[in-house]
Amino acid sequence: MADKIKDSLNRFIAYLQARKMEEAVAFALSLLSEGLVTVPQLYEGILAPALNRIQVPRDQEDALIWQEHVQSAIVQAVMGACQPFILSERDRYGRPGKGQRVMLACPEEEYHEIGIRMGADFFRILGFDAVFIGANTPRNTLLHAAGALQPDIVVLSVTNYLNLAQLPGIIQALREAFPGLRVYLAGSALIHTGKGAADFQADGVINRFEDVKKVSEVAE
Repeated sequence: MADKIKDSLNRFIAYLQARKMEEAVAFALSLLSEGLVTVPQLYEGILAPALNRIQVPRDQEDALIWQEHVQSAIVQAVMGACQPFILSERDRYGRPGKGQRVMLACPEEEYHEIGIRMGADFFRILGFDAVFIGANTPRNTLLHAAGALQPDIVVLSVTNYLNLAQLPGIIQALREAFPGLRVYLAGSALIHTGKGAADFQADGVINRFEDVKKVSEVAE
């Protein structure tokens, strides 16, 4: 399986580099329809590594950042096309998160949203009502959204480590306004800084499908 995933990753990267959106979408869907991968395997083994390989030097951002944006758009197109498979996999897992709502967001000044969108799909596969409210979400907007949606769980994703500093205040405000709310963190900033849930008084860290499965076990 590992070799097949690696071969599929290399082929998908070739489509990204050539900016071939239709071919990339068709290839990803063929892997799913033929049962070669599940949606989590596609996201974690192919889509995420294909994006994470992109490195744009800061002194070349003006000249090269558009390439990252184009490739990110292709990945998002693939994710959108995966929705029928997400629904079928949800039925296969028996919807352990049924009746639970999850609100997912990136805090203010955090614009990297593909990872948390993948997380939303992972929650949907397990039967949760998952609502991604957006990137660059101010604290007051988070609080208003939580008041309207009344989630059981909130997931905050941070990729830029500079945005970690605002998490304690956000989490404190959420807990004061909504006692009993479970708050989880996600994003590569935690990995790169070695920070964990305890550093921010959060309930846990979610970065993989297996992490979401553990949350669903608590929800049952």
